[in-house]
Amino acid sequence: MNIELIPAALVHAELLAGMHAICFAEPWSAGSMAEILAMPGASGLIAVEGGSLLPSTEPPGPAGYVLWRVTADEAEILSIAVLPPWRQAGLGSRLVRVAIDDSRARQAEKMFLEVAANNQSGLALYDRMGFQRVGIRKKYYGDLDAVVMRRDLDAP
Repeated sequence: MNIELIPAALVHAELLAGMHAICFAEPWSAGSMAEILAMPGASGLIAVEGGSLLPSTEPPGPAGYVLWRVTADEAEILSIAVLPPWRQAGLGSRLVRVAIDDSRARQAEKMFLEVAANNQSGLALYDRMGFQRVGIRKKYYGDLDAVVMRRDLDAP
């Protein structure tokens, strides 16, 4: 699996929305993705299999993405998705690790995220990555609760 991580930009809003729609029951629009990318302190990466999003003889295939933002000493993963063919191959961990490393480099001391309470693979990933469960947001995803998780960024 040859996965390259490329910076997400406004031009990728439709692609990000398409991946979100595949992975989540309540998809975000391209406009929402563009708003996130335009927020101060926001960053994003798109995982692309087989090259870049530049024209080539073999079209690349998007595999996932991560969007995060750093504000003062806090970071937050805003959205992360791995498309079904690339799940269980370590891509989610790689995307989280890059967001953590970038946030730490930008002086963030802690990182937060919300994950659906019934997302067992997501909860397991974040547990493995050192996140702690610090709260619940009732009915955050429609009828589903969200688990709020936090990780201190002072340790690798």
